[in-house]
Amino acid sequence: MALHKDDAVVLRRLDYAETSQVLAFLGRGSGQVRLIAKGIKRGTKKAFATGIDLLERGHLVFTHTEGHGGLGTLTEWKQTEAFLGLRAKLRHLYAGQYAAEITAQLTEEGDPHPELFDGLVTLLRTLSTDTDPLVAVIRFQLVLLTAVGLLPMFDACAACQRTTSARALLHFSAEQGGLVCHDCEPSVVEKRRITAPLAVALTQRNVPTALAAEAFSLLDYAISYAMGRPSRLGPYVVGQL
Repeated sequence: MALHKDDAVVLRRLDYAETSQVLAFLGRGSGQVRLIAKGIKRGTKKAFATGIDLLERGHLVFTHTEGHGGLGTLTEWKQTEAFLGLRAKLRHLYAGQYAAEITAQLTEEGDPHPELFDGLVTLLRTLSTDTDPLVAVIRFQLVLLTAVGLLPMFDACAACQRTTSARALLHFSAEQGGLVCHDCEPSVVEKRRITAPLAVALTQRNVPTALAAEAFSLLDYAISYAMGRPSRLGPYVVGQL
């Protein structure tokens, strides 16, 4: 049976029986991969095994096998980055977990996005520092939406496609796929109002810190619409809970 190797980050983990885990990885060359890690939590007399942790980066070796609900099998995992700094502050950890949540939900198994993987690693490294996480998460939201083909339209009306001043695009519709102009807004049912400075910032792809919370909320709204449910960890990223 062929072995597959990749550089990967752990997106999800679920304990399976007493000694195993079911893990979802984002591989740079493989895309999302779901694997069963048999016996990964089985310790020895000399070492206590805890399994593989969420948001680790490592060298992944696996096989595609039948059974286990279509899961492949993890045959080797060597951690290369633990991103320990992001675990020192609760909000930074929430931000990393939020990124893992939305990535797992919006990517398909076996559909690689190298730029998304690189963006996730960059985010996790940034979250390992003392930098405020919000702006870094916004950059990742944009990378993710671009990679999966769901980036909203910010430079024209998503309803009529007409280019207009960003200051005239003061509503956002996730269903329409972007900002909506004054003329189209009355006929659009699903929408939310945004401020003129945010419309300009999104159009220019340059969100200042002062608008970061508003921008994150809008992009999280678009991501939640695409997922079909609200993100569980979004409120924690902006410190609302």
